[in-house]
Amino acid sequence: MQHPNFETRHPLQQEEQETGYDPLQNYNRNRDRKKEWDDLFQNSNYLARIRQAGINGRLRSSRFRSVCWKVYLDGLPEDKTQWISRTKELRAQYEKIKETHITNPRKAAGQQDLVVNNPLSQDEGSLWNKFFQDKELRSMIKQDVLRTFPEMLFFQEEDVRTKLTDILFCYARENEQLLYKQGMHELLAPIVFVLHCDHQAFQHASETANPSEEMKVLLDPKFHEHDAYAMFSLLMETAEPWFSSFEREVRKGKEEMLTSIPFARPQDSGPSVAIVTKVNRIQDQLVKKHDIELYMHLNRLEIAPQIYGIRWVRLLFGREFPLQDLLVVWDALFADSITLDLVDYVFVAMLLYIRDALIASNFQTCLGLLMHYPPIGDIHSLLLKALFLRDPKNNPRPVNYQFQQNLDYYKTRGADFVNKTRANTKVAPLNINKVSSSLLNFGRKLIAPMGGGSSGISPINSEVISALPPQCQGAETPAHHLLPTLPQRKTLSLTSVAHGPTVRL
Repeated sequence: MQHPNFETRHPLQQEEQETGYDPLQNYNRNRDRKKEWDDLFQNSNYLARIRQAGINGRLRSSRFRSVCWKVYLDGLPEDKTQWISRTKELRAQYEKIKETHITNPRKAAGQQDLVVNNPLSQDEGSLWNKFFQDKELRSMIKQDVLRTFPEMLFFQEEDVRTKLTDILFCYARENEQLLYKQGMHELLAPIVFVLHCDHQAFQHASETANPSEEMKVLLDPKFHEHDAYAMFSLLMETAEPWFSSFEREVRKGKEEMLTSIPFARPQDSGPSVAIVTKVNRIQDQLVKKHDIELYMHLNRLEIAPQIYGIRWVRLLFGREFPLQDLLVVWDALFADSITLDLVDYVFVAMLLYIRDALIASNFQTCLGLLMHYPPIGDIHSLLLKALFLRDPKNNPRPVNYQFQQNLDYYKTRGADFVNKTRANTKVAPLNINKVSSSLLNFGRKLIAPMGGGSSGISPINSEVISALPPQCQGAETPAHHLLPTLPQRKTLSLTSVAHGPTVRL
């Protein structure tokens, strides 16, 4: 059942455009799957060819997109003779992980001391104690899973929701330092969807054709959950620092993780968390390099990149584009490099696409446009722009790229969203015992540093609040009063989960 406040139409999409489109409707077209498989994977130099296919947007209608993603993410080795053995190995690993972490204490009643293994035991070795801790974690994950792509019937199926929850729970238990952070479900959901579509297409084709052994193993629907966990885990090897509150110098693996400072503000300590460092670098270096006028305008309005950019990067632009366009973006990101280096340039290209509307707008309108990104007619043109920005010598300048569509309309819509948000929320009463982070910083410059004081603001939260202009830095103004709501999925709030602060997306 859809949430009553959910909008299937993009917030800045004009009324006459189609709404509520379900990508599954057109996924069962008849094609020669065997020929497509051979075209993609048959020759010895297949790797360069499928990478180019992903970057050029040629996987949009492919029935083997999930196989390409597995290759891009190093889930399948370059040597195709090892594909079947590697696939079976990863599936066996997930079986073992699931068996280890998803337990039933009732089944072990006769295997443990009853003094320890009982529902009231607080012993760390008690299966019941672990069961109740797991139940709390699963409940938190399930809350997010229930809100995943609510406009699509596929994600409302109980079986799909159970798979999403089990995968995220197992990942959290396998990565106790990170656990689960909100937003991970939106990285997992497209993977589950792509695998499902490929499985459906394969089942349909296998009724009339004789598929190869590789196709039978790789596209076996019985291992939907296993394959999704493997692909998600590989993706998170790159994306993990963007969800972590730990400070890092250079990401070379988990051994590079430095000590977390849970109550320290980034501006008061050393290196910041990875995601804040990343979005600041994008705006302060890349945007400044490619469009100094836009860079100066954003700085003049005091719109910090973490206000909107943390969500863009963490979710790989998952809320900024419709699902079919998002999959094309992910094709290019994964095909380009497992390090997702292209993310930085897609970020810049998105800003440049609406740069005229941004430069012609005030603070409220700019924030509305950035938090509710307008629809793009041709997503591939955006990717071509990103490639050109990164390497203009080897990539052609895209044509018809600049955003020219009714600037007055988008400016008005952007401002309307901010005004509507403020009108629907009550400003908290002023509390003279609490001051904004910017005022606190100013005071610290005038007087001696305060010893051991804490502003009560989490690192990421303080980054966001201190980035806003003075008129928006109310002493006790909650974050949801400062940032527009997101009617596409859910509202953005700031909280702490488990081992440290995170942004509730």
